[in-house]
Amino acid sequence: MSLPTKPTVVLLQGTFQLPEVYHKLAGLIESRGFPVVQPSFPSLMDQDDPDFTKRTLADDAEAVEAVIKKLVAGEGRTVLALMHSYGGLGPQGARPPGGVARLLYCTAFVLPRGQSVATAVGDSADHDHWDGRFKMRVPLTTMYNDLPADEAAYWAERVIAQSGAVKETAVERCAYTYLPSTYVVCMGDKAVPPQVQEMFARLAGSEVRRIESGHSPMLSRPDEVATLVEEAAVAT
Repeated sequence: MSLPTKPTVVLLQGTFQLPEVYHKLAGLIESRGFPVVQPSFPSLMDQDDPDFTKRTLADDAEAVEAVIKKLVAGEGRTVLALMHSYGGLGPQGARPPGGVARLLYCTAFVLPRGQSVATAVGDSADHDHWDGRFKMRVPLTTMYNDLPADEAAYWAERVIAQSGAVKETAVERCAYTYLPSTYVVCMGDKAVPPQVQEMFARLAGSEVRRIESGHSPMLSRPDEVATLVEEAAVAT
């Protein structure tokens, strides 16, 4: 069986959201000839497990590394990492074995080596904390502000918690120091302000693209994001 000629897009999701939030975007990317793989983050899964609140960024990074290793070393594929929000931290802590052609950040977190979310950006007044976990307090206006009211309400009712331990994990390795990257700044984002995104883009040394979107362009601007994936693939 011949391998795909286009890179496989490894889609790393943001926090607080179900994987289904990304299905529309994934379908559009696949319709343009790019295979899509979406790893599951342990810090968002099986929340009734007694050890849920012990899961850290390191656990999520290991999950990303395992998927990339399987695609690259096991199947001989080239990977384009598409990272949304918290997903930007996934490949930073991981140690991919090669084969990742480019990083595509979409209103995504970028941290320096040795820093954690807690030490680099602190806590957010938009978060509620309880029993070792946290969640967005008002997702309707922070995460889905540019969606039609009914769609925004649908997704706002389905936000989930994340293990609070992810905030304390220091980044061990920064993939942006040895891989080329593009950063998509979402100009209408109420969760990660555009000026913060611009700071992240400078840290990563990324080429910058800007779109008129809130924090969830995979829902409000999926065609634009799919086009940016194509552009990033050409730039590799």
